[in-house]
Amino acid sequence: MTAQLDLATVLLLHKSSFLVGAFCFLYARWQSPRDEGLGILASGFLFLALASTLAGYGEQKLLPPHLWTLSSFTLGIGGYALFWIGVRRLSAGRRRLADWLALCVPVAGALIGLITHFHVVNYIRASVFNAAAFLFLAASAFAVLSDRSREPLPARAILSAGMAVGASLCLAVVIGLLRPGTVPITTTYAFFLSIICHFAIALFALVLVKERAEAALRRSADTDALTGVGNRRWFLAQLPKSSWQGDCLIVMDLDHFKRINDRYGHHTGDQVLVAFAELVKKNLRRGDGFARLGGEEFGLYLPRTSEGQAFAIAERLRRAVEDLQVVANGQCVTVSVSIGLTAASGTERSWEDLFNRADAALYAAKRGGRNRVAFDSAPTEPEALSLDRAS
Repeated sequence: MTAQLDLATVLLLHKSSFLVGAFCFLYARWQSPRDEGLGILASGFLFLALASTLAGYGEQKLLPPHLWTLSSFTLGIGGYALFWIGVRRLSAGRRRLADWLALCVPVAGALIGLITHFHVVNYIRASVFNAAAFLFLAASAFAVLSDRSREPLPARAILSAGMAVGASLCLAVVIGLLRPGTVPITTTYAFFLSIICHFAIALFALVLVKERAEAALRRSADTDALTGVGNRRWFLAQLPKSSWQGDCLIVMDLDHFKRINDRYGHHTGDQVLVAFAELVKKNLRRGDGFARLGGEEFGLYLPRTSEGQAFAIAERLRRAVEDLQVVANGQCVTVSVSIGLTAASGTERSWEDLFNRADAALYAAKRGGRNRVAFDSAPTEPEALSLDRAS
C-alpha cells in the first residue's frame, strides 16, 4: 500500500519551511545588521507561512471559504513581493524605493477579488497565485545573476538556480491547472518539491551572506586602509611564483614626504598619499599590480612589459605626479616622486632579487637629485636591502 500526502499535510510542511527560513533570516540579520535584505526576506517568509497556515485551516474546513481564500491569496502574493524586494536589497546592497511598488500587486489582487470574487474558484485563485509567484521568483533569480559581475560570489549561481526551480514549479502548477494532463506533476507534489526549494533558497541566501563577509575580511586584510589600494601582503601574493621573465618591477617613493608632514601636518600628508594613489590607479593597464608597500613607498608590477615600455610608463607617471597639486587648508602642496625600475631577465632566484635591484635603482634616483626615473638591471651587492625591510 502506497502512502500519499494529502494537501493539508503538505501545506503544514510548506508552512514549516517558511517559518524555519524566516527564523534563519532573522538570526542572520541579527548577526549581520548591514544586510537589510535579510529582514525583508524574513518578513516575506512569515507572510507566506501565515498564508499557508490559513490555506491549511481552510482545507480542513476550519475557516469559511470567503475568508481564507482571499486572505491567504493576498498574504501569499504579498510574501512573494517582499521576497523579491528582500532579494534585490540583499543581492545589490542598495536601497531602491521603487522596489516597494511590488506591494501594489497583492493590493490590486485583493481589490479585484473583492469586486469579482474570483478567489472563491479554486483553480482560478491557484492559477493567479502561482503565476504571480512564478514572476517574482524568476525576477529574483535574474536579479541575483545580474549582480554577479559586481560581486562574483559562488553562492549566487546556486541561489539563483533554487529560485529558478521554484519558479518552474509554480509555472508547472499554472499549466497543470489550466490544461490538466499536460504536465507530469500534481499540485500536491509540486508544493512538496517547493518545500525543498524554499529550504535551499534560505540556505544559500545565508551562504551568500557568509561568503560576502569572508570576502570583506579578505579585502580588509589585503587593502591599505588609507589609500584603498593593495597593501604589501596583497602585492606579494599577486606576483607570479615562476616564469617572470619579461616582467618589470617599479618601486616609487614620494620625495621629501617627511617635510610635507612636518610643514603641513599629517592630515595633509595623508591627502598627498591618497591623491598619489588615485593618480597611479587611473593610469594602470589591465593586469598591472599596484600597492602601497609601506609609508610613502609604493610598488608597481608590470607583466609582459619591455624595458622601454616600462621606462615610458614610469616617466609618464613621474610627470603626472610633478603636475599633481594637493590643496590643503588653502595651501597648494606640490609633490614629486623618485622611481626605481628593473626588468626580470629570468636569472633571478626569487622576487627578492628583483626587489633588491629595484630598490638600488630607487636610491640611485634619489642620489641623482630625486624626481627622476632610474633603471637598474645589474645584480645587487650582498648588502642590498631585503624585501622585508622596514619602510
